[in-house]
Amino acid sequence: MGNAVRFSNNTDQYGYDAVFHQTGPNPASFLHIHDFFEFVIYLGQEPILYQVAGQNYTATFGDILVCDMMDEHMLQCDQNELYMRFSVGLSFGFVMACSTKDDNLLQIFSRNSGCYPVLHLGALAIHKYVELIRQFQSCPLEHGQRVFQQAILHQMLSYLQDDFLRVNGTGATITRQDTLVCELVNYINLHIGEDLSLKTLGRVTNYNPTYLSRTFKNITRSPLKTYIDEKRINTAKVLMSRDVPLAEIAMQVGFQNYSTFYNTFKRLTGLSPERYAREVRNSGKTEPNIH
Repeated sequence: MGNAVRFSNNTDQYGYDAVFHQTGPNPASFLHIHDFFEFVIYLGQEPILYQVAGQNYTATFGDILVCDMMDEHMLQCDQNELYMRFSVGLSFGFVMACSTKDDNLLQIFSRNSGCYPVLHLGALAIHKYVELIRQFQSCPLEHGQRVFQQAILHQMLSYLQDDFLRVNGTGATITRQDTLVCELVNYINLHIGEDLSLKTLGRVTNYNPTYLSRTFKNITRSPLKTYIDEKRINTAKVLMSRDVPLAEIAMQVGFQNYSTFYNTFKRLTGLSPERYAREVRNSGKTEPNIH
């Protein structure tokens, strides 16, 4: 990766980050990599040079730039005034949560596609995205802003999938490994409170446990155990907003003893389950405002 700077999406497994770049300096005017997917809706007045994996591409108004996880990249501009754009970073979990059996959204970000890393749409086709950007920025809700923004990003991904397939024909090649990871994620999400050991996952998928672990990390850049732990803790955080005993929550999300739940929760959140639950319930929110 050379001297690329690494960024990490460390919000949660369903994390996202969306920024409208209009004025001021470009915050990433250098080669960098990150462990999440990215797409950029380009609305600039001038063409911009997009460098990905050592190759240069020119983007103009109406283009959408995509980037797979861990691809070294940068947009070559110092200031944003002539290079307006809406940048969205999405965790693997977010993309998978939006995917369905018929629409595997991983293909949008695949290096195997014929339109990677620039999807040329043009001024007419980009209009629907511009309207969604406007809605994203002007959320009228006092409560539920995160849910509202996630809904907007879901719509953007549905448009992106449709436009991707129109331009790219049958889409990018989905490998056996991609399909296996999708199967794993779906099973984990549906059985979060059950035994998710490598032995069990190997049995339900008919694959060698070691191969499963290695394949998951190769595709997602995240260890399988880390993904399962994060999924369990984030599920527990949702349950904590309700009046459910913590020991019961620990069992519901798949921990066989409270000590393991406590240690995992504190390691991933920096807080004890008791403190987190207390602040959530006192604030009446799904997550506490902790700095």
